[in-house]
Amino acid sequence: MDQQDAVKQYAHAWGLVGEDSIRAALVECWAEDGSYVDPTTDPVVGADGLARHIAGFQEQFPGASLAPTSGLDGHHLVGRFSWVMSSPSPIVVDEVPLGHSIPGQDFVEFGEDGKIRRIVGFFG
Repeated sequence: MDQQDAVKQYAHAWGLVGEDSIRAALVECWAEDGSYVDPTTDPVVGADGLARHIAGFQEQFPGASLAPTSGLDGHHLVGRFSWVMSSPSPIVVDEVPLGHSIPGQDFVEFGEDGKIRRIVGFFG
C-alpha cells in the first residue's frame, strides 16, 4: 500500500460508525501489530484495539470526523501529518469546551508493505 493512501484510509476510519465498519477500513492500512497512542488513551494494538478506540470516540462525539489538513511529510518509513477533528456538537474534554474543531498532528511509522505500524498523536 502507498503510504499516502494508508494515511487517507486511516483518517477515513475515524469518520465511520460501528466497530465492524471501522475494523474493515483499518485492516487495509493497519499492520497486524500496529500500535496507536494519543493523550486520551493508553497504547492500543492491532486493528481490533484501534477499532474499539475509534468506536468509543464516535460514541463520545457523535458525527465527529478527522480530516488530514496536510499531506504526509515523510521519508524512509516515517512521517507526520496534520489533521483537524470536527464535530457538529461542541467538543468538551475534561470539562473544558474546545469549540467544534481542534487541530492535531500524528507521527507515523510504516512497515515495508506501506501499512501503518505505529501512530503517536498530539492535539493542538
